[in-house]
Amino acid sequence: MKHEKLKQLSPLLKQAISFQPMTSGFSGDRTFLVITPSEKLVLKLSDIQKYSSLKKKASIQQKLKNRGVICSEVMEVGVSAEQNCTFRIFPFIEGEIARASIHLLTEEEQYEIGRRAGRDLSIMHTCDAPFYAAPWDKKVLAKHERYVHAYQSSGVTFSHDQFVLDFIQSHADAVKGRPNQFQHDDFHLGNIIIQRHQYAGAIDFDQSDWGDPIHDFYKLSLFSRERSIPFSAGQLDAYLSTQTTHDFWLLFSIYTAMSCFSSIVWTLSYDPGHVKDMVNRVERMLTDHKRFTQLTPVWYTDWLHS
Repeated sequence: MKHEKLKQLSPLLKQAISFQPMTSGFSGDRTFLVITPSEKLVLKLSDIQKYSSLKKKASIQQKLKNRGVICSEVMEVGVSAEQNCTFRIFPFIEGEIARASIHLLTEEEQYEIGRRAGRDLSIMHTCDAPFYAAPWDKKVLAKHERYVHAYQSSGVTFSHDQFVLDFIQSHADAVKGRPNQFQHDDFHLGNIIIQRHQYAGAIDFDQSDWGDPIHDFYKLSLFSRERSIPFSAGQLDAYLSTQTTHDFWLLFSIYTAMSCFSSIVWTLSYDPGHVKDMVNRVERMLTDHKRFTQLTPVWYTDWLHS
């Protein structure tokens, strides 16, 4: 049968009735919803070279779950030389991807889901980086320079790009000395599950990294805000109620500004058919921050005063 080899990966899969392909984004992974007589599982197949990295990330994810983050534990991480892959098995979280269905909820429900998401993000950010993690400022500034060079060589532009570059350069010192904590690094509505109008958990920790926790908010500026302002406001409100981060809005704006360049370069590489959509998102972020003359985005200020 077509999926007999998948059953051989783990005893957890021996009794599988079906393996239904699931969307896996742009990672190159193959993902399946596995139906067994007693439960639903998620099976992810990744590059065999990623075993060590994914094993470490699974351990960290379990630590976060133990601290109270609502997410799946990784039930098994293994490697198959025969099938040339690293495999991971997770319990399936019932519900829907928030990006697809949050607009069907009331503003109050969207806001409360955002608050729960912000709470989980704040717990994630309590996990300290290992001693060997690279200093955040050197890493983020070097990466930004690479993205800017690639952007300037791409032939794609957005309005007032030099103004944004000047803003970043004039405030670059703000990222120095920032803490090295866990970053989900892909925290937005596409990686949040909702069930029965409520927050059901965060998924996809595969891009997780170490660095300034505030960096995790640029996906809110880029993606979540366009889908749901109530959700985005709730995430910020809950997070800020637990933090005393100095210069939060300056850092929020710096990382949002940096993403103007990185998001276009990323889209050119992985999703070139949607470059125009990404440029439109970038220009919306410029409007949100009045070309970065305003640190707190206009939509959030309006929400607070509504």
